[in-house]
Amino acid sequence: MAKFNFLNLDQNVRSIMLSEINTDIETDNLYFSDRLNDTGKENYTNFLIDSVKNSDEEEFEMLLDFATHFNPTSLRQGKIVKTPSNASTILCQSEFNRYYIRAVCVHAMANDINEVEIYRARESSWSRPGSEAKIGNKISAQDLLDDLRSSVGVEPKLMPEVNSGLSVKISL
Repeated sequence: MAKFNFLNLDQNVRSIMLSEINTDIETDNLYFSDRLNDTGKENYTNFLIDSVKNSDEEEFEMLLDFATHFNPTSLRQGKIVKTPSNASTILCQSEFNRYYIRAVCVHAMANDINEVEIYRARESSWSRPGSEAKIGNKISAQDLLDDLRSSVGVEPKLMPEVNSGLSVKISL
């Protein structure tokens, strides 16, 4: 999969991402995929923090590699299924992007900006029409932040859809 282009990813946004992660850790609200094995669960938090501090979603995925950090099978709707080979990619991109979006929302509101703009942050060979329709729309930073903080481990109501490649930016 292609790399994300996080337009507002600077040291300030990284600092806010870390604050959001730490809040989730303190409130026992950090998401751990059921697909992670014991080693994956043990390393996940440190790899996420290290990637936010020093690199990006690609580095996160390299650290949390599929071969050593994921179970070969998982349960889906009560049935044992093979864990998809892209499980690491989807998890790392999705969670890095969620914390990035949360941080952009916090940063926007701290600067008296009430809305953030949806954009395509990762190119896709096939994009969903519903995702494409969202690009360029502005969304309440507070509503989006609240949604992402409360929808840990489940699809958020507002955005982003898992694996959509959408993110948000501050637009003036």
